[in-house]
Amino acid sequence: MFASRTPGQKKALYRRIAELLGENPGIRPEDVFVNVLDAPAENWSVGNGIAQFA
Repeated sequence: MFASRTPGQKKALYRRIAELLGENPGIRPEDVFVNVLDAPAENWSVGNGIAQFA
């Protein structure tokens, strides 16, 4: 995830992940831990040795 997401967007993501895991396979929301690491775009290569986001 790039640093372009707002804190509100990240909070919504965490909430939705916990909701979906609660629905299937039935994990309790209090047992869901999420860690998002913001990485600069230039640190990504998604094939062919090219830094597509730099």
